[in-house]
Amino acid sequence: MLRREGDVWTVAFEATSVLIKDSRGLQDIARLLARPGLEMHVRDLIGTAPPRAAVRAQAEDLREPGDLGPVLDEQARRSYRQQLAALDDEIAEAENFGDAERADRAQSERTWIVAQLSAAYGLGGRTRAAGDPVERARQAVKWRVRHTIDRIERVHPALRRHLRNSIKTGVYCAYLPEKPTSWLL
Repeated sequence: MLRREGDVWTVAFEATSVLIKDSRGLQDIARLLARPGLEMHVRDLIGTAPPRAAVRAQAEDLREPGDLGPVLDEQARRSYRQQLAALDDEIAEAENFGDAERADRAQSERTWIVAQLSAAYGLGGRTRAAGDPVERARQAVKWRVRHTIDRIERVHPALRRHLRNSIKTGVYCAYLPEKPTSWLL
C-alpha cells in the first residue's frame, strides 16, 4: 500500500508499514507504481509534458529549441582521448618505477576526465545537449527518485531494495517490478 495522508505517506510492503514524509520523489514513485510496466516521459513526471507526451517520440524529436548543442564538441572529445592515452602511459611508467604518488595523481586526473566524458554522453554513446530541457528533467527526476529511495532505506530496507531493483529512470521512467506486486494507491 502507498497512500498519502497530508504531509506523510503510509507505506506498507512485505508486512511492514512505515510513515514517510512527503517529497516530490515519493510523488514520482507513486505515479510510477500506479502504472507498472508503462514508461512515462520525464516531462510527465516533472509536470511540463508537451501535448503529445503520451506518444513515444524518436530521440531526435526530444530536442527543443534553445538547447545549446552538444556538451562536448568533436575537438574537445579528441583532446580528452589524447589526454587519456597520455595518462595511461604516465600511470604505467609511474608504476614501473614504483612511484605510487605520481601514479595516483595521474589516475585521479584520468578518473576526472572519464567522469566528464560520461556526463557528456548518454546510453549508446549518444551526445547530450547542453541546456536541453529534457536532460535537465531527466537529471532532476533521477535525483529525486534515488534520493527518496535512499531515504526509504533507513525505515524500510526491503522496500528500498525492491524499488531500487524495479524502478528504471532515464528519459523514460518505469516501474518494472522484479516480482509480481500489486499496490493499493
